[in-house]
Amino acid sequence: MVVTNVETMSCDAGWRNYYFVKITTDKGIVGWAEYDEGFGSPGVTKVIQTLSALLINQPLPGVELFHAHAYARTRPAAGGIAAEGIAALENALLDAHAKRLGVPCYELLGGKVRDTLRVYWSHCPAWRINHPKYFGPAVTDLAGVAEMGKEAQQRGFTGLKTNLFMFDDGPAYAWRPGFASPFQPDLNIERRHVRNLRDNIEALREGAGPDMDILLDVNFHAKTEGFLKLLRGTADLDIFWVEIDSYNPDALAYIRDHSPHPISSCETLFGAREFLPYFEKNAVDVAIIDVVWNGAWQAKKIAALADIHEVNIAPHNFYGHLCTMMNAHFACSVPNFRIMETDIDRLAWDKELFTHIPEYKDGHLVVPDRPGWGTEPIEAAICRYPPRSGGGLVQPRQTSSTQS
Repeated sequence: MVVTNVETMSCDAGWRNYYFVKITTDKGIVGWAEYDEGFGSPGVTKVIQTLSALLINQPLPGVELFHAHAYARTRPAAGGIAAEGIAALENALLDAHAKRLGVPCYELLGGKVRDTLRVYWSHCPAWRINHPKYFGPAVTDLAGVAEMGKEAQQRGFTGLKTNLFMFDDGPAYAWRPGFASPFQPDLNIERRHVRNLRDNIEALREGAGPDMDILLDVNFHAKTEGFLKLLRGTADLDIFWVEIDSYNPDALAYIRDHSPHPISSCETLFGAREFLPYFEKNAVDVAIIDVVWNGAWQAKKIAALADIHEVNIAPHNFYGHLCTMMNAHFACSVPNFRIMETDIDRLAWDKELFTHIPEYKDGHLVVPDRPGWGTEPIEAAICRYPPRSGGGLVQPRQTSSTQS
């Protein structure tokens, strides 16, 4: 089987774009993967196009062989956007091989160890605060936050994740200085940030009830001192985990040692080498792995390394439906799975873009058993929604109340 073409395509996803890579073979087998350029990663498409030269007019390679070859070609600048391009092609190759054999991708990842995956409703209520044009009804105050908690409970979800918002300065808006929204390079946490965070969590608890697990994600929005201030200020609240991004494993280990809540992290890391210091330093309770950035094959290696260090893993998953399926095949095949991120608020046209959408039952994602990833993008639908200019995290500065 020979690779005859590698294509990239994208479409409008509201405040960002969806991105796809398609590998075609001379036997009619097609492998798909979804990737992303909106989460601080402009240029992944160019990497994919450049690395496609290693595939076109060549026999369909195994995923391990392709990774070794592509990694060697990009070794002087390993990781980052180069790694994301490699991962996208790896994931598409895995889909093609699974379809060639007529099996789900999880069979090539060692087989599944569970049929369903516990999920949490991510960006609750972030999407309805940040992007009410696409995800409604709009949430503008704490009463709306409580209603979202109630909705999550009524729809059968047992976990939800929220972020840092400001409610005492007009309509609610996200506080994300680590992503320049607003741009504050000092990344300080003040009393009002702690107060607003407490109000948000308490409103969610009021709406969702005592049995809902509430997760908190504060990304890169503080330094070590500020993260500790947030943790101390919420010590009496029942929080499933606090998600903190840090490129310093020693600093994160210090935070974890002084935290009243479990700590999750690592969603922005590449490869087992970058994860290893966090495991050696006992810096995390749960390691978050981005299958879109790392590739499912490499993600399995990271999960195994985590397991050796007695650490559970959770997929990073806030993209399109194909990414959700990719993460599901990975998560169902590892023994040390904890919980999976998923976005329940969706675009009005999301269902049009994919042959199959995720199935949720009693707060769990049902793992599909169809060949490959279990869904494919629909090219005609992608063409109906041409990609937008800009979007994602890299965009012009806006006022705090209109941040994307």
